[in-house]
Amino acid sequence: MNTGFDYKRRVLAYADRISVRPGDTVAFKVSLEDHARFDFKVVRVVNGVETPTGAPYKEVEVETSADGSYPGGFQRIDAGSYAVVPGSPALDRLSSFTFQCYLMPTLPGDGRQVICSRGSGPKRPGFAVILDEKGALALMVGNGKTLVTVSTGVAMLPWKWAFVSASYDAQSGEVELWQEPDERYVTIDSFAHITGKAPTGIGFAADHPLHLAAWQVGHHEDGRPRMAGHFNGRIDSPRLASEVVVCHEMSKLARTIPPRASWVLGAWDLSRDMSGDSIVDVSGNNLHGRLVNLPTRAVTGYHWDGSCHDWTGKPEHYGAIHFHDDDLHDAGWQTSVTLTVPEGLKSGVYAGRFRAGRDEAYVPFYVRPARGAKKAAIAFLGSTATYMAYSNNHWQLDEEKAEVKRGRIIAYTGDELFLNERRDLGLSTYDTHRDGSGVVYASRLRPVVINFNPKSIIWSFNADTHVTDWMEAEGFDFDVVTDEDIHAEGVAALEGYKVIVTGAHPEYWSTPMWDALTAYFDRGGRMMYLGGNGFYWRIGWNGDLTAIEIRRAESGARFWASLPGEYHQSFTGEMGGLWKRIGRPPQSLVGIGTFATGFDRCGWFERTEGSRDPRAAWIFEGVGDGPIGNFGVLGNGAAGIELDGVDHALGSPLDTIVLASSTGHSAYYMQSPDEIVFNHAAVNGDANPRVRADMIYYTLRSGAGMFATGSISWAASVGHNGYDNEVARITGNVLRRFAGEEPLP
Repeated sequence: MNTGFDYKRRVLAYADRISVRPGDTVAFKVSLEDHARFDFKVVRVVNGVETPTGAPYKEVEVETSADGSYPGGFQRIDAGSYAVVPGSPALDRLSSFTFQCYLMPTLPGDGRQVICSRGSGPKRPGFAVILDEKGALALMVGNGKTLVTVSTGVAMLPWKWAFVSASYDAQSGEVELWQEPDERYVTIDSFAHITGKAPTGIGFAADHPLHLAAWQVGHHEDGRPRMAGHFNGRIDSPRLASEVVVCHEMSKLARTIPPRASWVLGAWDLSRDMSGDSIVDVSGNNLHGRLVNLPTRAVTGYHWDGSCHDWTGKPEHYGAIHFHDDDLHDAGWQTSVTLTVPEGLKSGVYAGRFRAGRDEAYVPFYVRPARGAKKAAIAFLGSTATYMAYSNNHWQLDEEKAEVKRGRIIAYTGDELFLNERRDLGLSTYDTHRDGSGVVYASRLRPVVINFNPKSIIWSFNADTHVTDWMEAEGFDFDVVTDEDIHAEGVAALEGYKVIVTGAHPEYWSTPMWDALTAYFDRGGRMMYLGGNGFYWRIGWNGDLTAIEIRRAESGARFWASLPGEYHQSFTGEMGGLWKRIGRPPQSLVGIGTFATGFDRCGWFERTEGSRDPRAAWIFEGVGDGPIGNFGVLGNGAAGIELDGVDHALGSPLDTIVLASSTGHSAYYMQSPDEIVFNHAAVNGDANPRVRADMIYYTLRSGAGMFATGSISWAASVGHNGYDNEVARITGNVLRRFAGEEPLP
């Protein structure tokens, strides 16, 4: 595609941490293309993006000891998940062998894909059980000079379980392959049983790991293994024997835990340590391994029969792992710059800035107050889980009929064109893997998270900086706190703050986060929820808080749906999906919840009688009776994109005051799927009373107060006309009152 402009990014970077305090260190990882050096500088991000009608882009340089010029070079990304079992004396003694597992390939015929391998690639001593280019089970055996491949020649079926077995006799050179489709699902005969010949007496390379779902073809310059031949699909009950064993004898082992046979070398129960990255060997030989790049766990395995939909209830039904060639957790780059956060640095939104020639990159991070320091009255919430969930999404590139859904012609940005080419940078939880399965994990340890970057799209992070920019322009003193801080520390992360201010889209919340916010309200805390579609999906975090997990269960506005039996998170064991579906609707937490969604243009708010209630009239001081927010940098209005409203049946407090409701929504605005019991022609546009946002105010007996706007685009409207507008005025009236000592009306 000749776009007529240069959309390449030649400086890529990420950091090991996203939330720090003075004195902490941040390790930045940088890769350069076409450059040999880069300049590093820390900047405070005031307003993250330039817009025609909003506030200008603003950054403020900060002096640190890490400032300077650094050498750099290209660092590779190895996408694709696999398992590795370290080399051991037991593996080194391996000569004759049999490998078996239950297998569900999801892209058979899509190139050569490795199921199990030992050795360092196809041209070195070793073996590999694979699917060949046609999707047939095959065994490769080589001594470094001679390489023999024996294949069944019969393609396996996509998304269907089969039992597979491959054996090699070192004395005779005989190879035997079994490929038995599961008769429960198969309508096409893909059974195969063949024998063949390979060189005799092959000695497999010592000290080499055993791999599942990929093979090692060498090392990178920094010593990391270089992997290839990634498998797409599910592996269940892998077993390795130290001699040739009749296929059906091996098959019995999959049903016996622990397996009892002297010739069993490795027997991995993939249902164990579900929340971690280890695979457990139950053979007694301690050939335990680890997973790389977060393959999907808590998925139904060969033995799943539909009797249990929660892996914690019958883990033996969930003994499979789903591997993908486009999984990515940690890019694993070497550190290029280490920053020690200066003592005395004010809490706020910062970024490492990297420049090389005309190219640049930013890596944002949040600085919290120093430990023991006095807190400001106001804390701005960085919705880091939401930023991760959307990281590098490809929806406008991959979504079917994207322009019809949005009601407009889509002009792709340079960043989107770049992401279209660089699929190795990782996927968002709005994407699907190449085999069509949904992406359930998102990580922050990967470069160029476009939506979490200054000077990129005005969505989520950059829309949020319009709020912090406005607060700074109005003279409000504030700290920052992030989602992962709340998850890790609970209510302690929020204690001491009079008011928590959200940005445009705090959508993804874990159970500890939800419970912490509830406890904060119980202790009299106040919140200004300046967004929409918040507190919508329940997520889990992994142990080191570098990745989140989402299961798109049953309902909700989503781009893919979890498969039956796979609604429970691997990280936590909890039921995933909408908070609403597990009995905790957003209305029960913040008074409003998602009603509708639209992506063409935004509407505005009209005041209701509630705005004149004596308890709330102060919110509208200096505001007239006309439309509120018929302007903005997101869709030209303050009420749009995703809309939240009051519903007492779902938990909105009965004394909630509806201050204003939105209007001006086009026919492209429709009720959220979880709002629709039966689909019909009247679910869209202003004709449907559920297509609206409610601006609300209420107080609790604890002294807590809630002000919520119910609209994603509200936050992106405060900077209009140099902050002189009714959106900013209303927001300022509330913030001054909420941050003060005076009790709320």
